[in-house]
Amino acid sequence: MDKVKTKIIKIDLRKPLNNIVRKVAREMKRGKIAVYPTETCYGLGTNALNEKSVEKIYKIKKEPTRSNILVIVHNLESVKKFGIIDKKAKTLIKTFMPGPLTMVVKKKKQFPNITNKDFVFRISGSKLALKLAKEANSPLTATSANIHGKPSIYSGKEIIRLFEGKVDIILDGGKLKKIKPSTIVDMKNKKPKLIRKGPIPFKKILDTLNAT
Repeated sequence: MDKVKTKIIKIDLRKPLNNIVRKVAREMKRGKIAVYPTETCYGLGTNALNEKSVEKIYKIKKEPTRSNILVIVHNLESVKKFGIIDKKAKTLIKTFMPGPLTMVVKKKKQFPNITNKDFVFRISGSKLALKLAKEANSPLTATSANIHGKPSIYSGKEIIRLFEGKVDIILDGGKLKKIKPSTIVDMKNKKPKLIRKGPIPFKKILDTLNAT
């Protein structure tokens, strides 16, 4: 890949400045690629509807396969625009989102196949990530900012070392708390299926659904 000039922006996660968020969100919507902190680890983000930009993310991560990127959206209406949501899925969204839960549902035709064959999404518990998705008014990719097969990254310094010259923007939020990547649950069928263990126990998800 050609080397790019990376803009590095220090950001306070407790109070991210609206003008910075707006500018970065605008760039991401245009297809620029940014590394940004989420409520778990650092993520690689761009407009998930821009297939060329998503393809660049696969190359940056050195992903051997395609169709395995999740996205962040900012509210239930955004979810309904691109995914098919039933009563059970809606219950989980209202109970656990914003937060570290990722859900797999059947996608609608207007969502491109390049990120995933399904619609795999979460409404982030990170103020910054949520603001970016809201300002972009588009689903943003939220795949972990790491090279395929390597651990998730929680250090701003490590992110700069690995990704400067490869991405357009790095939002450096410093050292993040080491929280496991989000719980992933497949809700395409009648019975929920656990895809990845995470901060929200699967039993808690099942108990919530059984209580409704």
